[in-house]
Amino acid sequence: MPRTTTGILVLLLVGLMSMTAIVSAHHSRAMFDTETLVAVEGVVTDVQWRNPHMWVMLDVPGEKGKMESWGFEGSGAASMVASGISPQILKVGNKVKIIAHPGRDKSKRIAEFMGMEVNGRYYSRGTGSNIRK
Repeated sequence: MPRTTTGILVLLLVGLMSMTAIVSAHHSRAMFDTETLVAVEGVVTDVQWRNPHMWVMLDVPGEKGKMESWGFEGSGAASMVASGISPQILKVGNKVKIIAHPGRDKSKRIAEFMGMEVNGRYYSRGTGSNIRK
């Protein structure tokens, strides 16, 4: 094999290996406390059906009746829909209970969406979990 071909193959291999690190870093769950679950009930104010992660925003009654806005990161839109969580079920104005891993930074009201209850029916995120709280 000519020397330039070997060099190109080595560069290609190194490039592919560095991409693996980037992709795995994207899917880090370090910002969430995966040992803890919270159940948050509120009214859906926004749903962003996007990839690689969808987001759900809830208005939740806080201390002294003041409303707090919470954000929940879910799986990709297609994965959520495949698990039964569709735009017809998860829509603005619906009252829902979301079960989630809270963020480690308690000053921010964000959490990792694991499942939810709507009208007495439970839906799992599609990660193979059947987590309920």
